[in-house]
Amino acid sequence: MSSRQLYSRLLLQFRPYSGALAVTLFAVGVASLTDVLLVTQLKTVIDALGGQGIVHGAGDAVASTVKDWIGQLLPVSAGQAALWTIPTIIMALAILRMVSSFAGDYGSAWLSNQVQADLREKMFARILRLPNGYFDQSSTGTTLSRVTYDANQVSQAGLNVINVAVRDSVLAIGYLVTMLVYDWQLAVFCLTLLPLVAAVVTFAGRRMRRLSESGQHAMGELTRVLDESIGGQRVVKIFGGQQYEQRRFDDVVKLNRRLAVKQAATAAMNSGIIMMLIGVVLSAVIYFALLRAQANALTAGDFATFMTALLAMQSPVKNLTKLNEPLQRGLAAAKSVFGVIDAPVEMDDGMHTLARASGHIELASVSFRYGAADASPALANVSLDIPAGETVALVGSSGSGKTTLASLLPRFYDVGGGRILLDGVDLRNYRLADLRAQIALVSQDVVLFNDTLAANIAYGDPAPDQARIEAAAQAAYAHEFIVRQPQGYATEVGENGLRLSGGQRQRLAIARALYKDAPILILDEATSALDTESERQVQAALERLMEGRTTVVIAHRLSTIENADRIVVMHAGTIAETGTHEALLAQGGAYARLYQTQKQLSH
Repeated sequence: MSSRQLYSRLLLQFRPYSGALAVTLFAVGVASLTDVLLVTQLKTVIDALGGQGIVHGAGDAVASTVKDWIGQLLPVSAGQAALWTIPTIIMALAILRMVSSFAGDYGSAWLSNQVQADLREKMFARILRLPNGYFDQSSTGTTLSRVTYDANQVSQAGLNVINVAVRDSVLAIGYLVTMLVYDWQLAVFCLTLLPLVAAVVTFAGRRMRRLSESGQHAMGELTRVLDESIGGQRVVKIFGGQQYEQRRFDDVVKLNRRLAVKQAATAAMNSGIIMMLIGVVLSAVIYFALLRAQANALTAGDFATFMTALLAMQSPVKNLTKLNEPLQRGLAAAKSVFGVIDAPVEMDDGMHTLARASGHIELASVSFRYGAADASPALANVSLDIPAGETVALVGSSGSGKTTLASLLPRFYDVGGGRILLDGVDLRNYRLADLRAQIALVSQDVVLFNDTLAANIAYGDPAPDQARIEAAAQAAYAHEFIVRQPQGYATEVGENGLRLSGGQRQRLAIARALYKDAPILILDEATSALDTESERQVQAALERLMEGRTTVVIAHRLSTIENADRIVVMHAGTIAETGTHEALLAQGGAYARLYQTQKQLSH
C-alpha cells in the first residue's frame, strides 16, 4: 500500500467525526489568523507614535471600521476615539484567540483519543478472530506493541499532522500576504527559497519513512523480550538466565537507541539545512529592506510590520518542514495497524446450525502440516471413527500428533487433506460458534483470567447461574478451597490465577468445562497438576461426567486412561495401534512397551 493510500485510509477513520473535525480545524485556523492580525497592528501603533496618523494604508481597514463603530457609541472626539481603537482591537483579538485556541486544542485531543480508541477496538476485535496460524508466526510482544504504541503513532499522524498543517499554513500564508501588502518585491524575493526547501523535505522524508518502519519493528522486539522475560521470570531465575535475558534486552535497547538517534539526526539535518537557507535569504531581505526604507519606499510601520511578519513566518515554515517526520512515523505505524486489521480471520462460511450434537466424530483420511507445504506432516492419512458417548484416549511420544488431532476438532486449524465429520456433517460446514459450543476443553496449560473465581468457572456465559457454578465446582472438587477464600466465589484470582496453587488452577479449569456441559470433552492431561488424592477424586468425577459424552483424552500418564473405551496409539502422525487397555497389553506392541516403561519409572 502506497503512502497516499495509507494516509487516505487513515483520514477515513475521522469520517464518523467529520463535524467535530471541521469545528476543530476552523478553530485552529481562527487562532492562527488572530496571530497574523495582531502583527498587523504593529504598523498602526508605530505610525501613530511617529505622527503619521492612525488610519494609514490597506492594513488599517479593520482599525478604521472599529474606530467608526466606537465613535458612534462613545461621546468623544475623533482623536479620543482613535486612541481607543488600537487597544480595543488588540483586546478583542486576544479574547478571540483564547476561545479559538481552547476549542482547537480540546477538539484535537478529543478527536485524537477517539480515533486511537477506535483503532484499538478494531484491532482487538480482529485479534480475537485471527486463526491460530497467525499467533504461531507473530510474537505476543509484537502484537501488544501494535495495539499500544503503533495505534498511538497513527492517531498522532492522523490528526496532529492535519492540525499543524492547518495552523501553520494559515500563519505562513497570513504572514506572506502581510509581506506582499507592505512590499511585494521583497516578498517575491523570499519565495525563491521554496524549491530548495521542497528538495530537502523530499530527501529527508524518504529516509524518515525507512527509519520509522525499522523503529516500529525494533519497538515490537523490545516489547516481546520484556513480555517473555517478565512472564517467564520464574524460569529465568531458576535456570540462572538473568545475564542472557539482560544481553537480549540490552541488544534490543541499543537497536532502538541507534534508530532513534538516526531519526533525530535526519530530522535535525532537515530542519538545520532549511533554517540555514532561511537565514541566508533573511539576511538578504533585511539588507534590501533597509535600502528601501532609506529611500522612503517604506514607512517605519511598514518596515517593522514586514520584518516582524518575516521573522514570525520562520516558526510556521519550520513546523511545516518538520511535519514530514511525524507523518512518516505515523504512516509506518499505520502500515502495522492496518496489517492487523486486514489480517484474514478464521474461515467461518458454514451454513449449518447446531443446537446440541450427539457427538459422533469421524476422521476420514485426515492430513495436516504446520507452516510451509514442504514441512513434515503432523498428521498423515489418519482415519478414526469415534461413536457418540465413547471415551477415546490418544497416547504416544511427543510429536506423534495427539495434540494436533485434538486441535482440529474445534477447528483451531483446518485439515490439509481429508475431512472431519461431526454427526455426519463436515466440520467446515458448521458455523464456528455452533461447532465450538459443542466442545469443552481442559488443557494442561491452564488459562485463567484476572476476574472472580465464579466468573472463571462460568466464562463465556452472558447470564451465569450461581447454582450451576457451585455444582460444577463441587464436581471438580474445587468448592472446598473456594469457600475458604476471603470472598468465596467473588475472590479475584490474580493474573492467570497466580494466587492459586497448580492443583487449584487445574480444578478450576475442570469446573469451567463441567459448567459448559458440552456433549464433547477434550481433556489434555487434565489431571497433570493434581496431587494423588485430588487426582483420584477428579478422575472419579470426570468418569461420571464422561457418561453420555464423547471424550477425547490426550494422556501422557497411561495410568489415567486404563478405563477408556478405546486407546489410540499414535506414532509420527499416524495411528500405530488401537484397542482397549487389556487388548493392547496382550498384543505386546508399542503401547505395552510404553506402559511397562512408565510402570518401571513409577517404582
